[in-house]
Amino acid sequence: MKINSKYTKRQIFIIALILLNFISFIIIFGRYLTNTINDFFVRSKEFYFFSDKLSEKTSIYQVDNWSGVDDYIITINMNSSNNNIEVASYDIGYEISYTCSENAICQLSKNEGTILANTNSDYFNLTITPNRQLNTGDKVVVTVTVKSTAPYKKTISGKFTLVVGKEKLSYQITDSSQNPYMQLSMTNTLSYYTVNERFSTYNVGDKIDIDTYLKLSTIDKEKCYSALVDIKFNPNEILFDVTNNAYTDATNITTTVINGKTYINGFSIKIDAISSKEIRFYKVDINKNYSYPYGTNKSIVNITSK
Repeated sequence: MKINSKYTKRQIFIIALILLNFISFIIIFGRYLTNTINDFFVRSKEFYFFSDKLSEKTSIYQVDNWSGVDDYIITINMNSSNNNIEVASYDIGYEISYTCSENAICQLSKNEGTILANTNSDYFNLTITPNRQLNTGDKVVVTVTVKSTAPYKKTISGKFTLVVGKEKLSYQITDSSQNPYMQLSMTNTLSYYTVNERFSTYNVGDKIDIDTYLKLSTIDKEKCYSALVDIKFNPNEILFDVTNNAYTDATNITTTVINGKTYINGFSIKIDAISSKEIRFYKVDINKNYSYPYGTNKSIVNITSK
């Protein structure tokens, strides 16, 4: 009898465990089904609420070699279009919140916004300012959350990590699907210039601080550089905007012939010390999103510098 009693208790335990797992599965599946139905419902109502840097699964970004001294500005674009045909026909309001690590001060350009039906786009800026001395390897972590308020509710977010590194060149690409162009932003954190051509008492390779450089004549300044950047790209994918100011500053321009037409596929450009430069490229396929760094995206441009 004792053996049968123990066996019965074991059976009860196993059955209870199976039921518990089954109930847990039903709950999890129910949540998934509810979210799926809700997503289908809002899409069926032309509710499109997207961003170039935020997502429902929390997009992850990391910027290396930040100076740790200058402000870092993140522009977050919002849109209410699924593609160039499927767009929301009404305004969508949203609220913005963030968490910021203790070693920095974060400021939003606004706390709420509206994606208007006649533009299907909006944007806001987040400015990150260090509030103490940061050393190489230190990190500033910021999470941005945006919630739609009307007519339907949806939450998207992104986590941004800035890592203080050695002085050098860094870059990012701002883009989103349906944008006709992408923006390449390059930041030079070097605080000096290098002599590229001998002049006066300076030899090739000598380093010059910013104050000394600013006192040089225009001719002598041309013989120096802080960051000399080479940019290569495929004109089958992106086209250099020759109306951009960067075109007049570009040197060593290289070209290639595609279907009998000549296209620029590379050039060099100087970036002053402790400064940034933005270059626009038009996209051959506007459905592409060339944002970088973004998820598993590889950079659409090949950049080297000295």
